[in-house]
Amino acid sequence: MLKDAAGVTQELEDLEQQLAAAWKTGNCEAWGAIVAPEWSVIHITGDVMTRAQALEMCRHPEVTLDSMTIDDVSVRSFSDAAVVTGRTTVIISGATPETVQLRFTDVFIHRDGRWQVVASHATRLA
Repeated sequence: MLKDAAGVTQELEDLEQQLAAAWKTGNCEAWGAIVAPEWSVIHITGDVMTRAQALEMCRHPEVTLDSMTIDDVSVRSFSDAAVVTGRTTVIISGATPETVQLRFTDVFIHRDGRWQVVASHATRLA
């Protein structure tokens, strides 16, 4: 049985934070546990990336992340589905440090007693 709307909102906000923390620390197993097998994302490049491709990127990152924060999160739940939007700010270290901000949309479904993200979209902010 699903929690009340406030409980669902808090659970999904927490999952977004867990996704970001797992990605930043390279905990690909934890990240993958929240992401459904059929998940895909429309990446900031405009390319479609599958879960398998994202896990490979997680395991072999091309850049080092100094920080990754999620804020401005909004949750809209619909029984066993939910749409979560928010903003991610990433600080990339290296010879030329860079800050990247993006807006994201994650679509979650509740199955087998837990929430999993099944589709995502990211748009880079100027």
